[in-house]
Amino acid sequence: MGILDNITSGIEPQPQRICVYGSHGVGKTTWASKFRNALVIATEDGSNNIDVSRVRVKSAMDALKAVHEAATSDFETIIIDSADWLEKLIEVALHEENFKSDYGKGAVETARRFDKFLEQLDRCVEHGKTVILIAHEEVRKVEDVTGATWDRLQPKLGKKVCGRLLEYCDEVFHAKFETFVTNKEEEFGRTRGVATTTNRRILATQPHPAYVAKSRVALPATVDMNDPITTSLQN
Repeated sequence: MGILDNITSGIEPQPQRICVYGSHGVGKTTWASKFRNALVIATEDGSNNIDVSRVRVKSAMDALKAVHEAATSDFETIIIDSADWLEKLIEVALHEENFKSDYGKGAVETARRFDKFLEQLDRCVEHGKTVILIAHEEVRKVEDVTGATWDRLQPKLGKKVCGRLLEYCDEVFHAKFETFVTNKEEEFGRTRGVATTTNRRILATQPHPAYVAKSRVALPATVDMNDPITTSLQN
């Protein structure tokens, strides 16, 4: 039998690997907890006021073990809250091991260990579970190949780890409050931008110069965080 005898066609639904990131208090964990039969692997306290199953971990090794056990559990959604605090736990482990982090070796080793964590999350996906990684946001300067530079929001992670996470996930959503900017006339013909918010919480799902986002399923460019879109993201 040849390799081409195994050709398939059409859409093949599979569990999604999702990253949702944004500012403090925008509702990232609340949104993720609405997925079916969810377990939060908590590296921080963001889920304390949410009615969801959780297990708290205090070290990178405990987080790795928790994901390993979760792969064969009855839970259908595995939530990491949060990826940036997991990165900190890895850095703490390196310090405790007296790992020599000079000349960028620490960043390389942190990314390598984060990759091992993602491999365990893939075991969850192989067992039919949706994976959601939550992260906080930060502003980073982007430089285009043409030499142009601008500021962009992205997950608050080291450069190498952030790159791994964005590549790993099928969906990357930016959670934010809906905001509008209007120009206010001032003296001497000057104008000043004034930001106002509707307090509506939304997910940005498509790429934009101001923030990182992507989606491999058909979604609107922005989605209300209260909309039941999980039906299109969870088999």
